[in-house]
Amino acid sequence: MSAAKVSPEFLKALEEFDALVGEALKPQLREMLRLRCSHINGCSYCIRLHSEQLAALGARPELIGALARPVKLMRDDLVSEGDAAALRFAEVLTDYPRGLEIEARDVAGEFFTQKQLGAIVETVAVINAWNRVTRGME
Repeated sequence: MSAAKVSPEFLKALEEFDALVGEALKPQLREMLRLRCSHINGCSYCIRLHSEQLAALGARPELIGALARPVKLMRDDLVSEGDAAALRFAEVLTDYPRGLEIEARDVAGEFFTQKQLGAIVETVAVINAWNRVTRGME
């Protein structure tokens, strides 16, 4: 079976779009969200890429490894309460077929402005698109 071939124009547009999203977030949190979603989606290329980018931003190896598991199972000392809320919101947006668990958004809203919540949604939406494109071309 052959892999799908996505047009270079689509990839370029997705790259340009990706560069615009999530600017209201700290770079490390944005990469944490990207890595957590990539783990949920099983995208090995993106897992490697965002693990390396997190390391370059100074993230501890324990944190990078912990993002392979649901945030509820992470040690409390690895992320702040706000980052944990953002990661949980990202998990819900990525992997919950029952629809949005409003409480996950509300808890994240205790730590982030509406603009930052929007940036979380943008970041999750784009990394989920990247994961699906990458997995489709494997």
